Amino acid sequence: MKKIKDFFADMTETVSVTKLDGTLIVAIAALSGVIIGMLISPRKNAKYGCGNGTTYITNNGEDDWDWDDEDTE
Repeated sequence: MKKIKDFFADMTETVSVTKLDGTLIVAIAALSGVIIGMLISPRKNAKYGCGNGTTYITNNGEDDWDWDDEDTE
């Protein structure tokens, strides 16, 4: 922590950012976040829940529930 404080204390040069530069920085950060989110998000074949109240995730989009066994009970 002391090294970080010393680093910021040694920075004597003031840098000004114009409104256009600030807007571009925010836009680049937002677009980068969207792209990274798209790359690490679940794919289209992920299924959230199976419609009977559970919220498990399967990677193949298939339903793991044995419907034939439920019908016989």
